[in-house]
This record gives sequence, C-alpha cells and structure tokens, in this order.
Amino acid sequence: MNRFPRPVILLLLISLLVRLAWAAVQPSTDAQIDRLPDQREYLSLGRNLLHDGSLSFVDPRFDQRLFAYRSPGYPAFIALMGGSPVAVRLLQAVVDTSTILAVYLLAQRVTRQPGFAIYAAIIVAVDPFLIYFTGLVLSETLFTALLIWGILLLVQRRNMAAAILLLLAVLVRPSAILLAPILPLFIWPVRLRELLIVVAVMVIGLFPWAWRNHRVLGEYIWTTTNSGITLYDGFNPSAGGASDQRFITQMPQLQPMNEVERSHYLQRLAHDWIGEHLIALPKLTLTKIARTWSPIPLSSEFSRPVYRIISAAYTLPLDVLLLMGLFSKSVKRRDKMILLLPAVYFTILCICSVGSLRYRMPAAPALAVIAAAGLADLKPRFFPCPSL
Repeated sequence: MNRFPRPVILLLLISLLVRLAWAAVQPSTDAQIDRLPDQREYLSLGRNLLHDGSLSFVDPRFDQRLFAYRSPGYPAFIALMGGSPVAVRLLQAVVDTSTILAVYLLAQRVTRQPGFAIYAAIIVAVDPFLIYFTGLVLSETLFTALLIWGILLLVQRRNMAAAILLLLAVLVRPSAILLAPILPLFIWPVRLRELLIVVAVMVIGLFPWAWRNHRVLGEYIWTTTNSGITLYDGFNPSAGGASDQRFITQMPQLQPMNEVERSHYLQRLAHDWIGEHLIALPKLTLTKIARTWSPIPLSSEFSRPVYRIISAAYTLPLDVLLLMGLFSKSVKRRDKMILLLPAVYFTILCICSVGSLRYRMPAAPALAVIAAAGLADLKPRFFPCPSL
C-alpha cells in the first residue's frame, strides 16, 4: 500500500488551502492584534529579538521591561518570519497541515484497520479550533504540531528526534515541561533509555535559557516569570474559573517589584488562598474542567452565535465518537493511554490555573485518533471504507 495514498494527499492539499486562505484574510491592524494582549506581547518579543537581539518587551501594566515573562520558542518563530503577522499566520497554516499528516501516520501506527488513519486525519483537518488559531499570532498551532510529532516519533522509537521536538515544544509552551519526560513512560514496552534521552535533552536544551535568566535576573528560571500571575489568576478571592487578570490593577504593591519578585509574591498569595479555602476547591475545580471541555466557547471574545454553532456542531459528535473509541478494540489499551495522556495532563494544568477551551487544543490531535476508532467501528454500517 502506498504510504501516502491519493485521498490523503488530496486531503492535505485542501486543508492547506483552507488554512492559507483563512490566515491570509485576517487583518493585521493594531486593534486586531490588541484584541488578544498575548498577541501583542509575542509580536513585541519577536520583533525585539529580530532587530536588537533582546528577548524582552515593555509591559504597560507595570511600565517595566520584562525579560523572562515568555519563553523563547514562539518569539524566535516570529523573528524567523521577519516579525510579520501575515508571514507568521501563513507558516502556521503549513505547520497545522503537518499536524494532520502526523495524526495520519500515528493512526497508521496504532492500528491496521482499513480506513482508520484517514478518518483520524479528516477529524483533525476539519477541526474549527485548529483552523481558527492558525489565524492568530499565538503559540497554540506551533506547540500542538511539535507535541503530536514528538509523540509520533516516540511511538516510532526515534528517540533523539522525539526528544528534540519535545524540547522545542517546551521552549514554545513551558507548561509542558513535566509532560515531556512522562510521555516515554507510556510507550510500551517501557525502556529507561527513552526516558533518560528525553530528560537529558530537556536539561541540556533548557539550561542556556535558565542561565541567561540567572545572568539577567539573578535567578535560574527554567520556565517563565509568568507562573506567579497564572497561578494567582486561578486562585484568588475573585477566582471563578476563567482568566481575569484585572487584579493586577488593584494591587499597587506589585508595581515596584521586579518580575521575579512579583511572580514569587503572587505564588505565595495563591498558596495562602488555597490553604484558607479548601472547601471551595472542589467546585472551582469542576468549573475549570467544565470550561476547558465545554462544547462551545465561553469567553466574551468568541461569544458570537456563529462561533458557538460551529463549535457545537463539531464538538458534540466528536465527543460521542471519542466515548465510542474509548471502548473500541481497534486501538490497544496501551496505545489509548498515551493518546489520552495529553488530555489528562492539560486538564490537570487547567485545574492549577484557569479553564479555557484554548488550553485543550494541544490534546485534540491525539484524541482524534481515539475518535477515529469510534468512527471506524461505525464504518461497516454507515461508512464505506476509503479506497486506499
């Protein structure tokens, strides 16, 4: 059988054209960029890195230059694209199309059932969230692609290549720093060698970033100084499960602190709040999980009816297929475990911070493989087997 049959090539081409078109029509005005403040921060970092080699930006909330608030991976990606939002989006369209290919290859690896892999690829190809985020200057698209390719390479036992991609994923999204060394433990049979390679590459690859932060800020910071704000965002007197960082403007004591002091201070406040409100944690936890896995967007930015209709029309059937896939025999139990691991990991992360549909996106490609198992089980009755 041809490794890339004609239907797969056609699917990839159509998916690429759709994503390129979506990326190309997105406006790049200041108002559009500032609609999501993270975009402005990333663009500032990428452009500063490009023009003067400085991985820093001025945060207007504190009127202060920050040096380790964001990890270097995505700003470097922006710098490579010349700091142009259009160029970044167009390349993200290509990167996201590669995610479809990775899912196809991963699905081929975990099952031999005819048609299974193309079903998984189709599910990812029509994912409206993956398509939508290619048009934003945010790290989701790049991180998701790096993660699924890293998982594929681990499954293929291409350990060094997998470790490098997982390192790059952590440099793009440092919250994955614990996921990378956990993943090899779910590859059967478990081998200590894989784990040691991933850990070694992670430590060696992150050390220059930590050392640079020690030189600039006086402390070895292996992730970012954003962790304190993120934690307090999830655990504070007004916490409701969603991100709401207006507390920054209500805490004048934060202004004279540097970014390291501010992060540590907010971490202490969050821990104190948790200790004093244990009875409120179960409800808050369930709220965060519900927000993360909601079938429709809940944020005000994406509350338009058209967004919610498209989201529900894709997510609800997918959830049914996912549940069916969990009980399907098309995929072995040990393979389901590694496919589920990103979803479990990012759900735990949302419990430790805030809940958002955005934070479940990196788990979507792996879950699509399980959903494809549910779809493949329906095939004999409702779907013709693709001619591959």
